[in-house]
Amino acid sequence: MLLIFTSVLSFHMFGQSDSNKEAQRLREILMPYFIPVEHDTAFLKNNEKKINLGRHLFYDQRLSSSGTISCNSCHDLQNYGTNGTFYLESKDKETVFRDIPTLYNVSTLSMLNTDGRYDVIYDKISSSFSSIYEMNVKDKNEVVERLKSMDGYKSLFQSAFPNDNEVISFDNIVNALQTFIEGLRTPAPIDKFLNGKDKALTKAQIEGGHVFNSKSCYSCHTGSNFGGQMIQKLGIAEDWPNQKDLGYYRVKKLSAYKMFFRVAPLRNVDRTSPYFHDGSSSILWMAVQLMGRHERGLRISKEDAIKIEEFLKSLTGEIPLDYIKKPKELLN
Repeated sequence: MLLIFTSVLSFHMFGQSDSNKEAQRLREILMPYFIPVEHDTAFLKNNEKKINLGRHLFYDQRLSSSGTISCNSCHDLQNYGTNGTFYLESKDKETVFRDIPTLYNVSTLSMLNTDGRYDVIYDKISSSFSSIYEMNVKDKNEVVERLKSMDGYKSLFQSAFPNDNEVISFDNIVNALQTFIEGLRTPAPIDKFLNGKDKALTKAQIEGGHVFNSKSCYSCHTGSNFGGQMIQKLGIAEDWPNQKDLGYYRVKKLSAYKMFFRVAPLRNVDRTSPYFHDGSSSILWMAVQLMGRHERGLRISKEDAIKIEEFLKSLTGEIPLDYIKKPKELLN
């Protein structure tokens, strides 16, 4: 009995030690490429009033020309900042152009928009008002005058911008929305893991992380958001089948940029289907296979794709329910 117990104990200790080594090895591989995300409590405290205003504006449909669409209509904060159902339905009606990217964790991105045309959040938000696929506002003063006519907003703007003479302005509207959006963060198990906690990831996720590394996924999906830091051609090894949207070419009008898109951030990716700019895949492990095939010329097996999917699940954080709580009554 003593011999059996000793053998079992030795096996358990060996297995545990081996697991720790794999975790440490993965961490050493990932650390040069990825930066942990955490809640910025100082930012939240210092911008509390501006965030509160931004939260009201985010849910208010009256910011759109039709009065029926809010920021949350497309970027559903309860649904990890995107809205796959809304997109697919709108795609069939041809009322949207591209899949809807999440707004969580965007404060750390160096590129915004699916084609990477913006590098400043303010500019992206400002453009959303005039976009025919978003708010479709012809004149920004229309929104300003609409908010000025609502008594409830006046006190919120005065509280958020106490030193401004013209508190309800388009600049302050965008500023408040930007501040609220910058506070949307979802720290995940991967962040605890990168900070030294081996058990933050499951054994399957650690194994998947090594497969993620072996396929060189990190070469494009890098930074605190595992992507969103560069544009890359979609279809390096094999042409992407859908060539209707030419991506960054629409910005620069240079043939060299045809089919270039921002490398998608992977945080919360298992909760934000469909995938790709054209929403052409709704199953994550299949999307992994498509990336391997079209970007690297690899035939990734279903087994390996599912292992990578397990690793990607470690990038999913908890939605900050208190932070995104919809105001009980939107202001009259």
